[in-house]
Amino acid sequence: MKTFAAFASVAALLCTAPLAQAQAITEDTPTVRVGYGDLDLSRAGGRAVLEQRIRQAIDRVCPRRPMPSELSNFKAYRTCLAETWTGVQPQLAQIYNGRQLADSAVRVMAAAR
Repeated sequence: MKTFAAFASVAALLCTAPLAQAQAITEDTPTVRVGYGDLDLSRAGGRAVLEQRIRQAIDRVCPRRPMPSELSNFKAYRTCLAETWTGVQPQLAQIYNGRQLADSAVRVMAAAR
């Protein structure tokens, strides 16, 4: 019974985490779809290309890299990059574990600001 209760708690947490994340996203949240239907993700080269495409998409949805004279904006820029990459990780895990997304695309959304 303890195992069932622990499992139920974890399941509830996993079900509510995307809901909480979705609430932070607005219509104005920059989003880019990154296609991977043309890649062989069973090979390291295909995964590397997908991850490079995702990094390029993250560069598009996050604020531009601050100039050296704008050091006060650098922390926000780095935070956006890191949090957006973290937000993509669950999608990559599903894809790499053989559960391709229905539209063969990763959705890259800027981290909530």
